[in-house]
Amino acid sequence: MTVRPWIVPGVRPGVDVSARARWGLLVAWAVVVCGCHMTSPAPVAERAAEPPVAASATGSAPLLRVEGRHFVDPDGRVVLLRGVNLAGDSKVPPFLPLDDPAALDPLPALGINAVRLLFLWEAYEPEPGEYDEAYLGRMVAIARAAWRRNLYVIVDFHQDGLSRWASRGCGAGFPAWALSPRARRAEPDNGCGCKGWVFHLVTDRDVHRSFADFYADVQGVRTRYLAMIGRVASAFADCPGVVGYDPLNEPWGNELEELAPLQRDAAAALRSRHPGAILFIAGHGTTSCGIQTRLPRPGFGNFAYSPHYYLPHAVAMGAWDGVTRPLDHAFATMQAKADAWGVPLFVGEFGIGAEVRRSGDYVAALYDRLDQALASGAQWNYTPRWNEHARDGWNAEDYSILDHRSRARRNFQARPYAQKVAGVPRELKFQSAGLARGEPPRFECSWQHDPTRGATELYVPLALFPSGSSLTLDPPDTTCTRDDARQLLVIVIRASRATSVRVTLSAP
Repeated sequence: MTVRPWIVPGVRPGVDVSARARWGLLVAWAVVVCGCHMTSPAPVAERAAEPPVAASATGSAPLLRVEGRHFVDPDGRVVLLRGVNLAGDSKVPPFLPLDDPAALDPLPALGINAVRLLFLWEAYEPEPGEYDEAYLGRMVAIARAAWRRNLYVIVDFHQDGLSRWASRGCGAGFPAWALSPRARRAEPDNGCGCKGWVFHLVTDRDVHRSFADFYADVQGVRTRYLAMIGRVASAFADCPGVVGYDPLNEPWGNELEELAPLQRDAAAALRSRHPGAILFIAGHGTTSCGIQTRLPRPGFGNFAYSPHYYLPHAVAMGAWDGVTRPLDHAFATMQAKADAWGVPLFVGEFGIGAEVRRSGDYVAALYDRLDQALASGAQWNYTPRWNEHARDGWNAEDYSILDHRSRARRNFQARPYAQKVAGVPRELKFQSAGLARGEPPRFECSWQHDPTRGATELYVPLALFPSGSSLTLDPPDTTCTRDDARQLLVIVIRASRATSVRVTLSAP
């Protein structure tokens, strides 16, 4: 077995790297991560035919399936997912994202229609082969509560820095017994001393030894992981609203030799229990900074490309400078891979701390680019137990979009978008730059209408577009009904043929 304790992008696995060279490579990697290396993304012809999507374990059609570049519902409508990760403090005991399902109540009114539900291996299998079925049952109950609120659920098998017993006590995810036998266990911390947890992840040799041994199935850890996710999928398969799984959050390892085979085997384990599930696939953890993945296109179907994106220097400096070039580069890179694979783009994590200077402008710029790409995503994060002292409850992070009174914080604003489109969406555009100057917002949406697919539903927040807003419809025989209770515009086209539709909404 080749030991790869230092897995740095750009270094061929197995190469012995001196301590000084390792630090040089780490610095060079950090420069790349910070967006200073801006090569233009070039899509690769990797597209392949998709096999048909199987029905769920109960025999019913899945609530969502992948069809080309889109998520599609049973009526054939294209669905855009605008979700949130649940929750920041799920990474530490008691590992549950909320105490009361009522904590989910504010989300639909904010236009959120999906949650990426963090599931912790440590919580479910604290010892090899010993499963905490009570934890799994509570997580299934949360997923059911989410769907009662019309929130799709993506189950995320989450890790950051491998484990609470790794990354100098600042990680999360894997149980202690899953660490390499050659690794020394750290004492779990996850407090204020862990603000630099990413640095600990990168520089902790035991993390990389453990990942290497995990992929090599030392002591059967990889085998136990696959058995675990299969058990979890069995429980969620009959749970309404659960549409898919992220097999492993922000993984480390060689993308070609280790990560791709793991995703293949994880897909088989999950699909054996939940055949209609969508797989949300991402590359090496460092791709979260806008670096292009080298993952080959998976050989299975019904999957989405699900990278993450954070702007490191904005996080590190506690301020956004307003420069959008790194954002443009990152989204072009992510979209190029989704285009090459011919699948939807779902940005599984993005966001910034609420107290970061210009956090609202930064997040708005990210959503602008989601709109431009007609992409889906889930902001990091919503922590129902957030408070001014503990904040997100993990490593002193402060990303929650809502405070303890369920009020939106500076890093989030409800904004209009097309939730369900009877046809193929062409353009989404929300003009909000003039809000601070008192200028009214404007929203435009266009699509190629398919008369066989029913009504189009646009989420339009009343706070931005109250009664009396100006609405323009093209073609003019389009019927629009405003559902204020759900903050939706429901568009019905009378034409029996395919036609181009444009809706423009301007606040008074």
